[in-house]
Amino acid sequence: MNLISRIIVANLFKVILLILSLLFISNINAQSYAVNYNKGKTTIKVQNGMFDNFSINYEGEITLSNDDRDVIGISDGGYLEIKKSAFGSKRRIVIESEGNGKLNKKYFVGSSKKDFNSEGRKWLGEILPEIVKTTTLGAKGRVDRFYNQGGANMVFNEIRTFESDHVKSTYLKLILEKKLSPKEMESLLRLAGEEIKSDHYLAELLRYKQQNFFASNALISAYIEATKSIGSDHYATVVLNTAIEDGNLSDDQIGKLFKITAEIDSDHYMSQVLINVMKKRELNETNLNLLIENSKQIGSDHYKAQVLNKALELPGLSRGNYNSFLNTLEDIQSDHYITTVLSRLLDKKLNSGELSELLSLAGKSVGSDHYLVQVLTKAINKQGLDGENMDVFIQALSSVSSDHYASVALIKLSRKNLSSRQLLEILNNATSQISSDHYLSETLVAFAPSVNKSGDNVKEAYRNACKNISSETYFGRALRALK
Repeated sequence: MNLISRIIVANLFKVILLILSLLFISNINAQSYAVNYNKGKTTIKVQNGMFDNFSINYEGEITLSNDDRDVIGISDGGYLEIKKSAFGSKRRIVIESEGNGKLNKKYFVGSSKKDFNSEGRKWLGEILPEIVKTTTLGAKGRVDRFYNQGGANMVFNEIRTFESDHVKSTYLKLILEKKLSPKEMESLLRLAGEEIKSDHYLAELLRYKQQNFFASNALISAYIEATKSIGSDHYATVVLNTAIEDGNLSDDQIGKLFKITAEIDSDHYMSQVLINVMKKRELNETNLNLLIENSKQIGSDHYKAQVLNKALELPGLSRGNYNSFLNTLEDIQSDHYITTVLSRLLDKKLNSGELSELLSLAGKSVGSDHYLVQVLTKAINKQGLDGENMDVFIQALSSVSSDHYASVALIKLSRKNLSSRQLLEILNNATSQISSDHYLSETLVAFAPSVNKSGDNVKEAYRNACKNISSETYFGRALRALK
């Protein structure tokens, strides 16, 4: 092997050693934590790196000494087993309740039983402080002890020393069983938002006795801030849905929850929350407006249309809600989805101003002739086109570039009972938008029965419209329809 080859091999060996060292160090520092509950028995396994791990099995309520170095009580029929292995050394303690407050304590090294009082008690005193910091063993008794000694703040200070989010959330749930002041509740929420990094455990805590977090505006604000610490839209949605389904929340409290909804980035989860609140709650005008405003954040036309169509099923849509609706619809880019919402709106009885705004929006926002004519024909079928609305209808129709689709809408309109004024507007303005002789003659023939029942001024407008037909055949057909 030449010199260059040796240098390459040596450097490659160093790189491999460096990678292995980094993997070794990361495994040494890694901690895993697993909890299993099964028929009253609890198993906790904690692994600190590659060579140091312990497991705990217990049943019943465990009571620890005030210095957390001894087990002084286990409820009748309960037991505690602690096993630890470190660098090949295995030790185990078994403590069983014999009833009437008596405990039977045994100590093992490997498979050999040792004297508990001389060796086991010392090892238990060494390992228990580590165990109570990394598990929920004796948590209830410890919370009671700290709370009795120094109130909620002392418990909060203890929680700050924990590493595990599971342990932190367990202790916070236990202190929620106490009668906390509003200030202590606010501190608890701030602590949860700052200390619990796991979205799962933070969401679980915020759902626990949730009603307690809505007792005041200050608490609600603290709750909202804590919820903002949840990074996962899934878990934020879980928290919100739990609150929504709580029938004790007032309209004002529901309104404040929309501030949390605004933090959700996912269109899917945002729409899920908004639809759920409409299913579960009776929304007042203010909250419905907030809901519609929140829907503006939904980027997906599909999900936004789902929310808006669901909102249209609610009774008592106010004028303010209607205006919010139209503003939101302007953000929908898809002709298909905006048409589905406009069509739902047209199923309601709209006043003249509302219909005028809807037709104007359709003419500006719906680019497809197919979908725009769907909206216009729905307006013809469901609404009255009196006065100003006919002008707006014709203006919206001017956005239709296809003679075929324009004639479809006008022929549909011809079947309505129209006034002379409306016929004049259509003949003087709408028909002039059709350049095809075929479609223009079809359209005029459709209006002929109404024109024949009208005065001379309407018939004259009809004749003038016929003059726009250059084909003698189609011109004659249209003119012959006039009596």
